[in-house]
Amino acid sequence: MNEVQTRIKNFVRLSGGCVQRRGAADVFFDLTAKKEKHMRNGTTKLLLTAMAAAGAICLMLVNAGAAHAAPELTSISDAPPAIVIFPVGEKPNPEGLGMKPVVFSHLVHENRVENCESCHHTGDTVACTSCHTVQGNAGGNFITLEKAMHTENIAKRAKGNTPQSCVSCHAQQIRKRECAGCHSIVQPSRGDAYCASCHNAPGLTKADMVAGSAGKLPEERTAKLASDALKARENPVQLQPTDGPYKVMIGEIADKYMPSMFAHRRHVASLMERVKDNALASAFHNQPATLCAACHHNSPLKGAPPKCGSCHQQRIDPANPERPQLKAAYHLQCMGCHQGMKVARPLNTSCVTCHRKNETKTVSAAAK
Repeated sequence: MNEVQTRIKNFVRLSGGCVQRRGAADVFFDLTAKKEKHMRNGTTKLLLTAMAAAGAICLMLVNAGAAHAAPELTSISDAPPAIVIFPVGEKPNPEGLGMKPVVFSHLVHENRVENCESCHHTGDTVACTSCHTVQGNAGGNFITLEKAMHTENIAKRAKGNTPQSCVSCHAQQIRKRECAGCHSIVQPSRGDAYCASCHNAPGLTKADMVAGSAGKLPEERTAKLASDALKARENPVQLQPTDGPYKVMIGEIADKYMPSMFAHRRHVASLMERVKDNALASAFHNQPATLCAACHHNSPLKGAPPKCGSCHQQRIDPANPERPQLKAAYHLQCMGCHQGMKVARPLNTSCVTCHRKNETKTVSAAAK
């Protein structure tokens, strides 16, 4: 087998497993960037043809991410696949209860938790609102529905099950490696759009609200509201790795070191690959550019955010002393993400892994 045949075989083998091992965009763009070198060395058109074909397959797989089919789930209980949690309370006017209903996918959650007691901490598989109401009552130890669902830090019980809220359970999930890179450095804004990820029931009428808050909404109507809401959440549109730049040169403050070449497309493809089957990520990454906000924080959610230097100056801004300078901002983001995801390389102390030394600057300094 000659050198050309060996290269083709290795490339096709690598491309065939690209999605599982490195991410399709990573493999394709790394090798495509080397094609000029192959041409200069006289490599035949056969190699480039194989690269183009395998690369096209990889790109098709990457861009199919938005329509990726989630694994089919089966119920392990007699509960309905989805329910609508209404703000049950003692007030006669449901409009004054101050909470929009939540469509809760029981099927997804029961396949994610260890046992039913993770949520039904008393051991009785009854509705949460049987004990926890908007105002709170003796049956729920006067813990309101809002507190039962949103308290993040819950002290461990000396006896019995330690209850979990929706927020406390989600907080545990985003500490996992595939999520921690972004969530360890950026806290999502808790605005109306964030709340609407859960508190959203399309098609809900005032009559539904009145009946649901009183526990009298027919099961058929509840099932219809839940089904419509879950369908609306399916396959949220996401920007794809190919929508952004291939690489980004970071060189605004280059001095002792050369500019850093950031593999933007490779990083985006890797992050998307890690969370493609994550139902929690799908629910909250419901805007096309949500994933971009990890690095481009405090920026409009769009495909072409402003540069880091538009907010972070090279020196501390006296008007905003709490805002890191540009050098610190770069390193806090990159290192913080790598630490959260337990990325072994590059080491935080290895400067030359990301940007080579400026030999010209070194020679000039030595001459002086």
